[in-house]
Amino acid sequence: MKTSTIIVTYNRPKDLEKCLESILTQSSLPDEIIIVDNGDSEESRNLINKKKEEFKKKDIPVKYIKNDKRNSLTVARNLGLKLSIGKIVVFLEDDITLNGAYLSEVIRVYKEYPEALGVQGYYASEENWCFRDFIHRLFFWFHLKRDKCQIFPSISTTYPLKLNKIIPCQWMSGVSSYRRQVFREFQFDEKLIKYSDGEDVDFSFRVYQKYPGSLFITPFAKYMHQTSAEGRALGKELIYMREVYGLYLFYKLFKPTLKNKLIYFWSRFGRFLLTLARAVIKHPPGILAELRYLLGAYFFCLFHIKEIKRGELEFFNRRLVNN
Repeated sequence: MKTSTIIVTYNRPKDLEKCLESILTQSSLPDEIIIVDNGDSEESRNLINKKKEEFKKKDIPVKYIKNDKRNSLTVARNLGLKLSIGKIVVFLEDDITLNGAYLSEVIRVYKEYPEALGVQGYYASEENWCFRDFIHRLFFWFHLKRDKCQIFPSISTTYPLKLNKIIPCQWMSGVSSYRRQVFREFQFDEKLIKYSDGEDVDFSFRVYQKYPGSLFITPFAKYMHQTSAEGRALGKELIYMREVYGLYLFYKLFKPTLKNKLIYFWSRFGRFLLTLARAVIKHPPGILAELRYLLGAYFFCLFHIKEIKRGELEFFNRRLVNN
């Protein structure tokens, strides 16, 4: 079963090096690696040229493409897909490192579950989520839940806690894989640019909606996420992106019933309420600016709600490009 591994990178040469080294140590190696470069780092290009020789010794071609179309994770993934040849396409982020059995365990799921169209590995966090998890459940935000991988109309999700078996899921993260046939029907949404907040949920949930029971998560394919700060949206940009793209995905993925609308807007009220509580109780640096940006993003979305509902995001994306 031929596999292609696609990595989108953005000015993270040190993270990318760790990611590529973890691929070299896999018990089952990919048939090709495609690196799509959204950045402008000479250090990244030098690293890729160096690593090409190491992978060549293992008969693994490394294809490099510079994304000159638009700085966008979704654009880059679609570009990588056009170059790929594998029957299974594995997506990684450049700040990911894989357990040695990651690829072989992902492939095992496809062999054991012929109905599988997508498979993701497992990130087992050691964080203590007790109180925070309760608050997140209350407002339909991301939280841990036993053997559940769900998505809510809030465009937030659950992730399976202490998973020890393969289970079906409704959504998959950016560290995922799909059968090639999926891309005959689906592409990554290029309306989501730069950091493209929500692109992984959007793509995978659309597959799930048309083919329920076709996506799986396996705890036996483990990975670590370094969560590099480089290349990520920060501050005002992230807050506005999260709210504009979140509202767009709500209308794209869910029926705008009264119940779904209430869940969505309740989650936004909760986000503001908890941010306000942090400001009053803890006074962390920058919290007043965060409150201001959050309120600004809410009013911005309300003012442009007609365009957002129609999926006309260029008015917002022009602002992102110019920042």
